[in-house]
Amino acid sequence: MNMIAPASGGLHSFGRSPLTGSTDTVLVHELDVAQIVLGYRLRLGVDVSRLFAGVSTLRLLHEPATGLSFFDPPILGDGAFYDELARHPGYYPGERQEFALAAAHVPPGARVCEIGAGACSFPAHIPHADYVGLEFSKAAIEQARTRGITLLPEDVVDFARVRGEAFDVTCAFQVLEHVREPLAFIEAMAALTRPGGRIILSTPNAEAYIARSRDVLNVAPHHHTWWTDRCWSWVADRLGFARLELLHSSIDEVLMPWARMVAADGLANMLGLELHPVVDERPIRHRIDVLAEQTARTIVAGLRHRNDVPLLGHSTVAVFTR
Repeated sequence: MNMIAPASGGLHSFGRSPLTGSTDTVLVHELDVAQIVLGYRLRLGVDVSRLFAGVSTLRLLHEPATGLSFFDPPILGDGAFYDELARHPGYYPGERQEFALAAAHVPPGARVCEIGAGACSFPAHIPHADYVGLEFSKAAIEQARTRGITLLPEDVVDFARVRGEAFDVTCAFQVLEHVREPLAFIEAMAALTRPGGRIILSTPNAEAYIARSRDVLNVAPHHHTWWTDRCWSWVADRLGFARLELLHSSIDEVLMPWARMVAADGLANMLGLELHPVVDERPIRHRIDVLAEQTARTIVAGLRHRNDVPLLGHSTVAVFTR
């Protein structure tokens, strides 16, 4: 099901796609930056106002040619922003379904390079591999060192110039949606990967519940792009990859957030209210969230069959063969 419903018909010349550079895009939604700033402050205790200096409206644009959606103007988080988020409990979950999905595509003895390793949770899923990660966070590098894991403070594009085709598998989990030039990022991963090797990428799935969850972390300055399955097919064709396999995490690991969203939507409709589909931090939304909590628990407790919940969870894992 397509969660991205354009607010205007036909193509217009809006912001430039970070994937193709094209301006043939469709306006999906306009967002009030004041709501975004308020959401980050109330929910995460992070002040992002400096990143939006001079910007009062953010647009969510969709590129029909690729299936990509993105925020314009491009507001991306800096090192200080991510350092603040990293201190928030749960920002780096130790377990994700995508790690197990990806690990099944890492053969024994494979040389693996993970880009944007963060808290370095993936190596535990591939003890049979020779692992190195790229990460700029000094705290993450030091923590990994105490666990005997090598993290290098290297940019993937620069690293690819000196270590071309050095790895059997390159991977990046929940990184691509944060970068300014995603195609150059994937090209660098491909350059690091030997012919016949695998490039594994995961992002939130813009065709699943996350696209309408009103999660402030799903908008700029945190997420710059939204990825659909069609995006991955476009990338495979554009870069000439030999094979593409798409894997989807199930709803199980995000069952309560999904139920909260359903309950909040239902309560808003019953009250005759219209919440913004992407981000809404008005006081009424917060009151609805409080009321929705118990309803969400009731929904989850009442589930009896797999058909009662959507098939798609939070993330898509794209496995390319070079």
